[in-house]
Amino acid sequence: MRPRGLPPLLVVLLGCWASVSAQTEATPAVTTEGLNSTEAALATFGTSPSTRPPGTPTAPGPSSGPRPTPVTDVAALCVCDLSPAQCDVNCCCDPDCSSMDFSVFSACSVPVVTGDSQFCSQKAAIYSLNFTANPPQRVFKLVDQINPSIFCIHITNYKPALSFINPEVPDENNFDTLMKTSDGFTLNAESYISFTTKLDIPTAAKYEYGVPLQTSDSFLRFPSSLTSSLCTDNNPAAFLVNQAVKCTRKINLEQCEEIEALSMAFYSSPEILRVPDSRTKVPITVQSIVIQSLNKTLTRREDTNVLQPALVNAGHFSHCMNVVLEVKYSLTYTDAGEVTKADLSFLLGTVSSVVVPLQQKFEIHFLQDSCQLPGALVIEVKWTKYGSLLNPQAKIVNANSGNERTILISTTVTFVDVSAPAEAGFRAPPAINARLPFNFFFPFV
Repeated sequence: MRPRGLPPLLVVLLGCWASVSAQTEATPAVTTEGLNSTEAALATFGTSPSTRPPGTPTAPGPSSGPRPTPVTDVAALCVCDLSPAQCDVNCCCDPDCSSMDFSVFSACSVPVVTGDSQFCSQKAAIYSLNFTANPPQRVFKLVDQINPSIFCIHITNYKPALSFINPEVPDENNFDTLMKTSDGFTLNAESYISFTTKLDIPTAAKYEYGVPLQTSDSFLRFPSSLTSSLCTDNNPAAFLVNQAVKCTRKINLEQCEEIEALSMAFYSSPEILRVPDSRTKVPITVQSIVIQSLNKTLTRREDTNVLQPALVNAGHFSHCMNVVLEVKYSLTYTDAGEVTKADLSFLLGTVSSVVVPLQQKFEIHFLQDSCQLPGALVIEVKWTKYGSLLNPQAKIVNANSGNERTILISTTVTFVDVSAPAEAGFRAPPAINARLPFNFFFPFV
């Protein structure tokens, strides 16, 4: 009988807790080991009398079945031992470490190494340092940890469940045997027709979020800094991913005319495919060109012709004109994942040997087609005469609307910074109008 007032499940849980607490009372022996010491003391567990009332179900004991065998020997496992034949700092389980190494350790980076936590009982290797000894020594304990969970694995009644089973691969020798043991499969004409019909339907190509924008030769390059601050030109521009980056480019000023990344044509010449793997191409149109002088003044050009970098020698100094400083892409797309328009804005400048290496800025933004407004609407109303011949009445029998025509209206707003930086200046020095008294030099004068 169980104590009055306690449900059977609670009594079972109390019994399991009593058994677990009885096992955890045993303390393992501690060994202090120096260099190349491999001895360890295992914990011995005693038994305790059961405090459960008569008739209460008991938890299975150690002899009720085979216990799960640990796959890994935690005493020989050292996860922080990364350098062969060399002591790793703060790795207390490293066999290559000596007492001299222990004296410079601050703590054990991996103090406890355990086995499978799903088992009710698993080995645990505990490492610590004894700095009071001379020389310092490593303290090693190998104990049995008890899992207090009632859902732990206590008995191994199906050993293959502890590991993955390699499936048997069908071949010409075992195919008939596998067909007999399996449920088999059927293939009717209806399923075959539906399957082939799905394969024949072409999938509509479209750009999806994050997909690189394809061009006629490869993809639209968007320079950015990856592992360092230097510009990397092989970074692809992704669909619907707005970006604004700054990167540095090391250049030789004498070869500025030969560097493609400094020219407008490097960014304006590619043609973007309207959809992936399409033959329809969308050219990149240059919308604005702003020139920045050496004193930071900005001037917008009236034309949008492509300019090439030009090296100019002025005495002992060299300047490279029409160098790309900023690039801004503005791409327009539809809901169907199609690129319909690509605009480009440049900021060109003059670079001298003083500003090398060069910093460039790149931006890309996506603007969706604004809206579709009806340009025309045709409504057709059908009516007939209804009633007697002496007094007929008009009756509407149908009304149709059709022949709609829509026009696409898009608006693009581009903000171009044309403000010039402030120049340092000074006012004229003030005039001092001081008068001395008439007897200032008395009695000398």
